[in-house]
Amino acid sequence: MNETVAKAPDMSLVKPAWILLIVGWVIILLPIPFTGWLGWLIAGVGGAVLAIVNLVRGVVGIGIAQLVCAIVGTWIVWWIGLAIFGASLVGVLNTVN
Repeated sequence: MNETVAKAPDMSLVKPAWILLIVGWVIILLPIPFTGWLGWLIAGVGGAVLAIVNLVRGVVGIGIAQLVCAIVGTWIVWWIGLAIFGASLVGVLNTVN
Protein backbone atom coordinates (compact mmCIF):
# COMPACT_ATOMS: atom_id res chain seq x y z
CA MET A 1 0.00 0.00 0.00
CA ASN A 2 1.21 3.43 -0.89
CA GLU A 3 0.17 5.97 1.72
CA THR A 4 1.03 9.62 1.45
CA VAL A 5 1.95 11.20 4.73
CA ALA A 6 1.53 14.96 4.96
CA LYS A 7 4.72 16.64 6.05
CA ALA A 8 4.30 19.14 8.89
CA PRO A 9 5.51 22.65 8.06
CA ASP A 10 8.72 23.86 9.67
CA MET A 11 7.66 26.30 12.41
CA SER A 12 11.15 27.04 13.73
CA LEU A 13 11.29 30.66 12.47
CA VAL A 14 7.80 31.78 13.46
CA LYS A 15 8.70 33.03 16.94
CA PRO A 16 11.99 34.71 15.89
CA ALA A 17 10.14 36.59 13.14
CA TRP A 18 7.62 38.00 15.64
CA ILE A 19 10.43 38.88 18.05
CA LEU A 20 12.31 40.66 15.24
CA LEU A 21 9.21 42.67 14.33
CA ILE A 22 8.52 43.70 17.92
CA VAL A 23 12.15 44.64 18.63
CA GLY A 24 12.26 46.71 15.44
CA TRP A 25 9.02 48.46 16.36
CA VAL A 26 10.31 49.28 19.85
CA ILE A 27 13.47 50.75 18.31
CA ILE A 28 11.33 52.83 15.94
CA LEU A 29 9.34 54.22 18.88
CA LEU A 30 12.44 55.46 20.72
CA PRO A 31 12.55 59.27 20.58
CA ILE A 32 16.23 59.27 19.63
CA PRO A 33 17.38 60.70 16.28
CA PHE A 34 18.16 58.17 13.53
CA THR A 35 16.88 55.12 15.42
CA GLY A 36 13.79 55.04 13.22
CA TRP A 37 15.78 53.90 10.21
CA LEU A 38 17.53 51.20 12.21
CA GLY A 39 14.19 49.93 13.49
CA TRP A 40 12.74 50.09 9.98
CA LEU A 41 15.60 47.95 8.67
CA ILE A 42 15.16 45.43 11.47
CA ALA A 43 11.36 45.22 11.42
CA GLY A 44 10.59 46.01 7.80
CA VAL A 45 13.36 44.26 5.95
CA GLY A 46 14.31 41.55 8.45
CA GLY A 47 10.70 40.78 9.32
CA ALA A 48 9.73 40.57 5.64
CA VAL A 49 12.63 38.24 4.86
CA LEU A 50 11.73 35.89 7.72
CA ALA A 51 8.05 36.05 6.73
CA ILE A 52 8.93 35.01 3.18
CA VAL A 53 11.09 32.18 4.54
CA ASN A 54 8.12 31.04 6.64
CA LEU A 55 5.90 31.15 3.55
CA VAL A 56 8.38 29.00 1.63
CA ARG A 57 8.54 26.52 4.52
CA GLY A 58 4.77 26.04 4.39
CA VAL A 59 3.57 28.22 7.26
CA VAL A 60 1.16 30.14 5.04
CA GLY A 61 -1.29 31.83 7.41
CA ILE A 62 1.27 33.04 9.91
CA GLY A 63 3.71 33.95 7.11
CA ILE A 64 1.12 36.18 5.42
CA ALA A 65 0.29 37.85 8.74
CA GLN A 66 3.97 38.48 9.41
CA LEU A 67 4.49 39.87 5.90
CA VAL A 68 1.56 42.26 6.27
CA CYS A 69 2.82 43.36 9.68
CA ALA A 70 6.33 43.83 8.30
CA ILE A 71 5.13 45.99 5.42
CA VAL A 72 2.03 47.83 6.63
CA GLY A 73 2.56 47.63 10.40
CA THR A 74 6.09 48.97 10.23
CA TRP A 75 4.96 52.05 8.32
CA ILE A 76 2.18 52.70 10.86
CA VAL A 77 4.60 52.31 13.77
CA TRP A 78 7.11 54.54 11.95
CA TRP A 79 4.54 57.37 11.71
CA ILE A 80 3.67 56.92 15.38
CA GLY A 81 7.39 57.08 16.18
CA LEU A 82 7.68 60.32 14.20
CA ALA A 83 4.81 61.77 16.23
CA ILE A 84 6.48 60.74 19.49
CA PHE A 85 9.79 62.23 18.35
CA GLY A 86 8.09 65.45 17.27
CA ALA A 87 6.24 65.74 20.58
CA SER A 88 9.41 65.16 22.57
CA LEU A 89 11.26 67.71 20.43
CA VAL A 90 8.52 70.29 21.01
CA GLY A 91 8.66 69.55 24.73
CA VAL A 92 12.41 70.06 24.82
CA LEU A 93 12.20 73.28 22.81
CA ASN A 94 9.49 74.62 25.12
CA THR A 95 11.63 74.01 28.20
CA VAL A 96 14.59 75.83 26.64
CA ASN A 97 12.62 79.05 26.11
